Amino acid sequence: MKENKLKVSFFVQAKRTDKKGLVPVIGRISVGRTHSGFSTKCKTPLALWDSRKQRLIGKSSMAVSVNQKLGECTALIHARFHELSERKETFTATDVRDAYQGQIHCQALLLESFGEYLTQTKERIGIDRALKTFKLRTYQLSLLREYVQKKHKVSDIPLSQLDKAFIEGFEYYLTIDRKLKRSSISSTVSTLQTIVRMAVKKGVLDFYPFLGYSYERPKGEPRSITQEELERIIDLEIEWENYRIVRDLFVFSCFSGLAISDVRNLREENIVLEEGELCIKGRRMKTKTPYRVQVLPPAQTIMNRYRGIRAGFVFDVPTTDVILNGMHYIQRNIGMKTPLTFHMARHTFASLITLSAGVPIETVSRMLGHTNLRTTQIYAVVSSERIHRDMQKVQQRIQDTFTLKL
Repeated sequence: MKENKLKVSFFVQAKRTDKKGLVPVIGRISVGRTHSGFSTKCKTPLALWDSRKQRLIGKSSMAVSVNQKLGECTALIHARFHELSERKETFTATDVRDAYQGQIHCQALLLESFGEYLTQTKERIGIDRALKTFKLRTYQLSLLREYVQKKHKVSDIPLSQLDKAFIEGFEYYLTIDRKLKRSSISSTVSTLQTIVRMAVKKGVLDFYPFLGYSYERPKGEPRSITQEELERIIDLEIEWENYRIVRDLFVFSCFSGLAISDVRNLREENIVLEEGELCIKGRRMKTKTPYRVQVLPPAQTIMNRYRGIRAGFVFDVPTTDVILNGMHYIQRNIGMKTPLTFHMARHTFASLITLSAGVPIETVSRMLGHTNLRTTQIYAVVSSERIHRDMQKVQQRIQDTFTLKL
């Protein structure tokens, strides 16, 4: 209702000092000419109360806690006020208070909902979620908690308070305050969008706050290494055995296209003989989509070198920390300026090993276990040699087929 104006104020009752020297903080809701008081269930030393700011002064644990509580009260009351404004033509401050007190205990909160989603993710680790996904979501929750506490001065906010301004503010915080990369920002906002969609689906939210909002999704870039870099990696002399294993597994992935999680879980039963050719068949750990790839000679050499060490599995893969350190060691010792990651082996298989050899992208997509051809196109970078070779074929075909008389 446009003529109604809401005001939420707080004051203390100095005459009701308890034995600990604390006085109660009382709230007051004003709508138009109507007023209604309510208990905030907060107490404070009278000396800490700033009647002008209507908050506690200082940064003590009590001051921070009470001020956050008062901020949450204000946010919830404003949410109830806006809901009543949309549903009713006339209402009083008492109606707002009743709506606030009636829903305060069952109000769905943003960070609380995120925490529930995180618990579900943890329970699905090893089924259809990876541990690194859980760790990423935990980090993203910490970012959202920081934003809510630092920018909104509350410990949590109702899901019903989410709007386009909140989302844009969160993106700005990640960009300016935290200085995150575009890919990290996109992933974090996307997770928030997932939480909101779940709330809408459950009926907790009756609107979708992401309507009218869009965020820039970074375009995937191919991260293949060159043939010269691959040859330097293969020829690199490595004394420490663990780093040598990391190098060999990286080379294996370059010639098989398997991600590190699939290499780690590669079992002997996945190595099969089909149509006289040795193949690797399985389902990707990440997406559970099937893949099939023929075992190329370099990959078979590495398989034969390590089979039998871990019962039932082809490889005994080192820990994640050893792999990360090993990739950094290799990068430094072959003179690469850009960071070398294990996942680049998968891109190398797609671009250098298969596409540059004339393998159709549809076949490469099947071998990589992709569900979408556009994903494979991100992996694909075609060498200038391949372009030159293909264009020579086109030129020969044109010469044999078309003759122009000028």
